[in-house]
Amino acid sequence: MPPNLKLPTTSILLIDGNDTDRRYFAYQLKGRSPEYEILEATDGEAGLALYRSRRIDCVVVALELPDQSGFKVLVELVPIASRPNVAVIVLTNHLERGLREIARQNGAYACFMKQFMSKEDLDRAIQRAIAFVGRLPKEDRYRPI
Repeated sequence: MPPNLKLPTTSILLIDGNDTDRRYFAYQLKGRSPEYEILEATDGEAGLALYRSRRIDCVVVALELPDQSGFKVLVELVPIASRPNVAVIVLTNHLERGLREIARQNGAYACFMKQFMSKEDLDRAIQRAIAFVGRLPKEDRYRPI
């Protein structure tokens, strides 16, 4: 490959107030693909600011954030659940099955429990979520924020 030719990158924004979890997922995703550009935010406000400042292909957001609910961030990112403009994956520490359905109803592609999710599961969900949003006609995508 010529030295000036860059690989296309997939930008992934991880929003998680738990430093250990966020760093773990960032490390695992970087190891999955050299095309991944991983951005990190420690709270919802910082995550939304990063999202507004650049092109992001997928947002992985924890429900438990220090400054606000991950659901609030999800609704900011995808105000019209049936018309997402960005792929969103939700992570949680809670066992409640209803959370998964609520996350999907609010525009998330998937919702996982952190403890039971493998790096392969997360990588696969990210790829599928990006592909799903990419299949929507541009005029059907809502441009939030």
